Amino acid sequence: MTSSTINKVIAVAGLRGIPGVMGGVETHCEELYKRLPRNIKVLVYGRKGYCEDKVLSDTLKIKSLLSPKLQALETPLHTLLAIFHCYIYEKVDVFHIHGIGASIFLPLAKLLFPKVVVTHHSQNYEHQKWGKLAKTVFRLGEKFTLKYADQVYFVSRTLLANSKARFPLRADHYYFMANGFSLPDSCTRLNDIDFPFFLAVGRLVPEKGFHDLIEAFNKHIGDEKLIIAGAADFESSYARKLKQNANSNVLFVGKKTRSELKWLYSHCNSFVMPSYSEGLPISALEAVSCSAPILMSDIVQNKDLDFPESCYFELGNIQAIATRLKNGGITVDKKLLDNYNWDKIAKNYVSLVDEGAH
Repeated sequence: MTSSTINKVIAVAGLRGIPGVMGGVETHCEELYKRLPRNIKVLVYGRKGYCEDKVLSDTLKIKSLLSPKLQALETPLHTLLAIFHCYIYEKVDVFHIHGIGASIFLPLAKLLFPKVVVTHHSQNYEHQKWGKLAKTVFRLGEKFTLKYADQVYFVSRTLLANSKARFPLRADHYYFMANGFSLPDSCTRLNDIDFPFFLAVGRLVPEKGFHDLIEAFNKHIGDEKLIIAGAADFESSYARKLKQNANSNVLFVGKKTRSELKWLYSHCNSFVMPSYSEGLPISALEAVSCSAPILMSDIVQNKDLDFPESCYFELGNIQAIATRLKNGGITVDKKLLDNYNWDKIAKNYVSLVDEGAH
């Protein structure tokens, strides 16, 4: 990868941690930062319980800090600790915040660091799981991001366009930076799965729409089972209710390794994503790379992928999901994946943090 010869140090906050931590933001960070050139050093601030202090390479290390196990406050308070730790103990050129919840303390970061950039992954205040306080934090964090960050990177083209329309005078600070996909070369077979199945992947949170999928699958007549690969970050009434409402053919298999996920993608009858909210859905890209037939809700973030129209079903329409399960998913041309190559994304990232805003 080519870049300027100027050495830079980037601190990263707002995520749970890497490597191998479940979540779209975490996957984005793990894949992006390990691809940067040797002249860019990266310090990722993670959270105890998700990761530990670790040197992943001579350019990438993890610092694990304590964080409160409070769902609504974990991300912003951990980011505040990261800002103070970084200012006191490190010298960095760029402080990179991931997510609008973490951006509630962006004004402080702007006072302390030469350059502050934000990746806007999702409009979290749309997520059903958050209460009024959390949604207020997300909205304020988004406002700080759009008004004050030196650069803002959007994983959704629609969100980028909407933000440019909201703040036209700031539009030249906003950039598209897609999520990519990456799976290991080999896969690990799950020996206890020897039956046809539909697959859904993600955390057990309301915005993933698994409640709709389970309700639709409970109507399904066929040999297939439904496998849901993922877990909840916190014990929740939502996750418990999902399992209570599922029939015996719905299998919650928990978090799986990347090689296990590759096997599941490669052997499912259809990959189903009933989400109410996404950033740019990495798991859908992974599924396409493994030739899985695709079924997705018709939210704008999913349609930003430009999959064939027949891949999509109406959000929240239980009967539509049940019908689509019966008829099967749609195969997507893998040529579309050229737009989501992590090496290209990393080069774009370097050009922005290394060369400035233009």
